[in-house]
Amino acid sequence: MAVPRISLPLVSDEPLHVSVTRGGAEESCHAVDVALCDADGGVLVGLGEVERMVFPRSAMKPLQAIALSEAWDRMDEDRRLVPPEMSLVCASHNGQPEHVAAVRRLLDRFSLSEDVLSCGPQWSGDQPTLLRQARDLESPAPVHNNCSGKHAGMMVLAQCLGHDPAGYAALGHPVQQAILGTLEAMVGLDLIANPHGIDGCGAPALSAPLGNWARGFALFAGGGELTAGRLAACARIRHGIAAAPRMIAGDRRLCTALAEGFGDRITAKTGAEGVYGAAFHEFGLGAMVKARDGNSRAAGAAIAALIHALGYELGDPVRALSLAKLSNWAGQPVGDIRVGAPLMTG
Repeated sequence: MAVPRISLPLVSDEPLHVSVTRGGAEESCHAVDVALCDADGGVLVGLGEVERMVFPRSAMKPLQAIALSEAWDRMDEDRRLVPPEMSLVCASHNGQPEHVAAVRRLLDRFSLSEDVLSCGPQWSGDQPTLLRQARDLESPAPVHNNCSGKHAGMMVLAQCLGHDPAGYAALGHPVQQAILGTLEAMVGLDLIANPHGIDGCGAPALSAPLGNWARGFALFAGGGELTAGRLAACARIRHGIAAAPRMIAGDRRLCTALAEGFGDRITAKTGAEGVYGAAFHEFGLGAMVKARDGNSRAAGAAIAALIHALGYELGDPVRALSLAKLSNWAGQPVGDIRVGAPLMTG
């Protein structure tokens, strides 16, 4: 088990400072709020505004997937999701061929049409994948959307609950009501009382204080009291992501590198606008970080720094995608992304 490199609790009103250097001088910087909590909401690391209202966006996908995982007993044995599919329904994937094919196989197994997917068409945000798509496609379809796995899972959940999948992304649909109830139990709040809207993929976007989302991930990590059914549902998601790291994101992606590097010890998921969530299963703790300027590189650096502070060794793939050395177009080193005290001192 990892041994933290920092003394806990660690609480400061100052946010974490992420620095981007060039020629040894700071060129840019980001302020990141950090919450590491136990399943009772106790703050173990609180940097900046732990009560800051946050839309976790795709970082909450492992928590959203609990409702589907809990429908396990409603599925015929030959239809139950295999580990790569549990990873896929939590994914913000690159739209690589393996992701698209897996979404289609999942829908086909439940006799669901991809025409019902409401996430919208999307070109990949990964440059090599985008170039391949541009060569092979006239235009992308919803199945290429980075959230298509989540949406396919929601359609499957609709069928398991005995409802028409049409309109599954609307907040009033039974699918979203089931997910909402699960999320509220995990974060310990009436989420509809908080600001809420629509995510980029068309699904509901919910908000809660940073610390409450961290508390939800602590419960997911097994740090509190959950029913046997919910604990098993969380374990299926955890082990699915660990077993199929490429399905959670893909090539050149930090989520995949973290899943490959830490397996089922840590479940980590990025979200748009500079958010990262994580469950630390060995400690029964959960975390969420939010870059105030919405920058994803800052969130990735912050979650890596927190992992390091908790005593884990960051392998080269994780460092390369989070605390990166920066190069120019000729490959010459020009700077780096750094996180200093109190999470990293070296």
